[in-house]
Amino acid sequence: MKQCLLFLMVALTPVVAGCSSLATSPNATTTAVLAPTSTETPNAPKTVEPLATLTAIAETSTAMLDVAATSTAIAKAVVAASQPKILASYLSLDKKWRAEVIIYDCVQVSGVDENAYEQLKLVEVSSRAEKIIDSQLQNCGGLGAYGLGGLSWSPNSRYFYYTTAREGWPDGCGYWERPIIRFDTLNQILEYLTGGPFSPDKTKIAMWQEHEMVIWDLDQGEIARTSAVAPAAEIGPIAWSPDSRALVYLQTTTSCPPLGKSYVVRLDLPELASTLLVESETPGFINVIWDVADQLRLFDEQRKEWRFDFVTKELKPFP
Repeated sequence: MKQCLLFLMVALTPVVAGCSSLATSPNATTTAVLAPTSTETPNAPKTVEPLATLTAIAETSTAMLDVAATSTAIAKAVVAASQPKILASYLSLDKKWRAEVIIYDCVQVSGVDENAYEQLKLVEVSSRAEKIIDSQLQNCGGLGAYGLGGLSWSPNSRYFYYTTAREGWPDGCGYWERPIIRFDTLNQILEYLTGGPFSPDKTKIAMWQEHEMVIWDLDQGEIARTSAVAPAAEIGPIAWSPDSRALVYLQTTTSCPPLGKSYVVRLDLPELASTLLVESETPGFINVIWDVADQLRLFDEQRKEWRFDFVTKELKPFP
């Protein structure tokens, strides 16, 4: 297993933290934002931070810069010591763009630690011009979620969707989805989304943002959102209908077992009509699959399968 490292960048911009920071790329650049013009009233009293506070801030900033510099140096060393391999390639539907995941496999570059490095490249097919749009430095032998991986091109070929957690799983319990990032080939902007499943027709994503269900069109962006049926309950897994016209989601009293009461909710599009299908404490459900039009497959805390019939409204153990 590998574990992605944490990088912190400090400049005139706010602190940026993440295992997929562009700062890890030997070819990456940092954009600074100018401070706003002062609006202080002349001769107004000024608040002066204690010297100890200012010293602590300066020391923390220096330490973050040192970490970033060290990570960049390690990434460069891995690139120099390891042969690049194309892990995966994704051609846009209009065949104008190709996204590639490049890996530099585990090598020992300092001390006893081994590191790997990955890049996500965008290639213009006609000119073969390349651009690194994301990168990730990894600690070989670690645990957790890691790895760059393509998810889908938008139907109009403008946007490429990918994740920074291709492999593995984070520690702890509770609902988790691999994060999704959208790269815009037109303006070169990355947009970070929460995770969630793609619809079967590959045109939409359903994802939680706090306690709101967000429907995201791969071409247009956000097209709808609605609040969860149980506002005090924890959010849970989402499953699309086979025809991509509806979805179901789970909510539970707690995020870790015992889960308490479970709520199974259907959401029909585009009306955003919510229907509470099941409210149950025994069994409590941890996962849902909607692969047949007229029924759901539900799994309880003991991994036992149940079936919910949309026609009869009955919940029964299976088999």
